[in-house]
Amino acid sequence: MFYCEKNNPHRLCNVLAESAMAAKCKLARRPFNRFEPETTAWWLVPSSTLPFYQFKKIYCTWANKERDAMLCGLYLEKGLAPELASVYPSRKGRSLLMNKKWHWHKFIESCADGSLSETIKTAAQTSGFKLEFHITGGYVDDPALFDPYAGKQKKDHYIFELDKDFSTLKYRSAKRDTMTLKCLNKVHNVSDLCSTMQVLGKEHFLWLDLFIAAEFKVANSETGESEITSPDKIWNNFLKIMM
Repeated sequence: MFYCEKNNPHRLCNVLAESAMAAKCKLARRPFNRFEPETTAWWLVPSSTLPFYQFKKIYCTWANKERDAMLCGLYLEKGLAPELASVYPSRKGRSLLMNKKWHWHKFIESCADGSLSETIKTAAQTSGFKLEFHITGGYVDDPALFDPYAGKQKKDHYIFELDKDFSTLKYRSAKRDTMTLKCLNKVHNVSDLCSTMQVLGKEHFLWLDLFIAAEFKVANSETGESEITSPDKIWNNFLKIMM
């Protein structure tokens, strides 16, 4: 179990941004809900350009309803296929269509050439963190009415945990609202996940979120100083490798 001295995603995000800056990596801070900065989730994004769906980014959020633990890790999205531009010409619809700048394309390349598997293994070994994979997605009927960050939309949500061999993925849970991601039922290791991501990447109408994270309990008065993981370690031994 790993502990963090910061007690909410905002504060954790701030100290991680400082660690990144010290490593000459400038990241913009973005709240999920700007009206509730101390309770909402936060992103660290490599650009201030909006919308920032196209970028790979760091995400800090609560791990549970009790808010006594946080998840922090790499977050990226698969948008809609550019071929849909003629079908959904609205301004909002266009913002959801992937172009060559979207990181998703590089991600798929890393799935195909095996480099993603090596990156995950290196990050897990170097940090010692227990990594978990959150995969969420669903089909988009009308991009003009679709908000990727709206919480009430029906989506599938699968959670896997990386085993000690740095390859096996243990199934933890699944919320199957739409059965859109049922192919994930056959995922048993990182290699399977990479192959499945390549298949899902060809789905024109599918919006997909991937979050590879580690959990940190919020430290309290009984937590020993030696048990607390520093922001520099979280950045250098985990996030920097994943980014």
